[in-house]
Amino acid sequence: MKNYLTASISASAVRHNIALVRERIAPGTKLCPVVKDDCYGHGMDVLYSVLAGLVDGFAVASPHEALALRRRGYKGFILCLLSAYFDELEVQDDLVRQSITQTVMSNTALASIRAAAERVGAAARVHLKVDTGMGRLGVPVGQAVDLIDAIHELADVELTGIYTHFATADEADKTTTLYQLEQFRSIIPKAGDLVVHAANSAAVIDLPEAHFDMVRLGIALYGYHPSEGLAHGLDLKPCMEVSAQLIAVKHLSKGSRSGYGLTHEYTRDSRVGIVPIGYGDGYFRNLSNQALVRINGKDAPVCGRVSMDQMTVDVTDIPDAKVGDKVEIISSNPAAPNSVENLARLAGTIPYEITCHLGHNIRHVLVD
Repeated sequence: MKNYLTASISASAVRHNIALVRERIAPGTKLCPVVKDDCYGHGMDVLYSVLAGLVDGFAVASPHEALALRRRGYKGFILCLLSAYFDELEVQDDLVRQSITQTVMSNTALASIRAAAERVGAAARVHLKVDTGMGRLGVPVGQAVDLIDAIHELADVELTGIYTHFATADEADKTTTLYQLEQFRSIIPKAGDLVVHAANSAAVIDLPEAHFDMVRLGIALYGYHPSEGLAHGLDLKPCMEVSAQLIAVKHLSKGSRSGYGLTHEYTRDSRVGIVPIGYGDGYFRNLSNQALVRINGKDAPVCGRVSMDQMTVDVTDIPDAKVGDKVEIISSNPAAPNSVENLARLAGTIPYEITCHLGHNIRHVLVD
């Protein structure tokens, strides 16, 4: 971990975002945040204490993420979104022992979960995932009823929920999403007490008819809209600011160049600052020669190519910039040129990828 790189995570922003979503969903609808990939890069170590008392469970990608939540002392509902049949037997058994709800999406997954339940001598809780048009994981709609019946025949596997995932809920045209919703409704069992869920962040914001019993809040939890194509909006607050310090300031004469490939030429005598962050820390290389950082309240353009662990910025117009000054690399202000959303536009990607890449090198701290 590089202590000179800091991701400051705002607890009050996260609470604000949760409160907004609670207002959007019905009082009885459960809120289950998706915290996979270390809370989309925001850091489970800092966010767990904020989230644990405010939500109705957690959704994770991998068995190891689920078991890590149990080790933190969380005793509530945990949904593992991926099946565990490729993991070691001990991992599969631990999921059953720790009452972690697993996803069934095939007969193969069901057989693996049942075998773990038999080894442990306890019932395994599962949610059935249905592929209604995403074309990814999930049992096809036409096979869902047969798989539900197969689960009901087993004494040591308990079906407690059913869900699907939308492919285009973040787009303005909801035709495909509404078709998926129709397909999903067609196979929801009429009897039983299953937890039904389908809504990701986009559907939480834009599609109240898809809220059902529980919503899976992902990117909106952290303060970012899933896309610019939503019909509605929430006054979300981004919860992360990333900062570093200037480690060097030097003078380069007009015509000088900097960075690998010498892709930037200075058109005037310039002061250049060196910032200790690069693509090895999750700051995208294709932000070279186009992104901005902020120093002492002023914008400084990134000059030359972003290297693995450093980059150069032009501080000519910031005469008071000096070694040790704070460099705001990512702003928590969505309107700022160095916000997550704007960096995603410059990089030709989505906010999810910007935050998820800010990994183990950066120290995460909880603020306010």
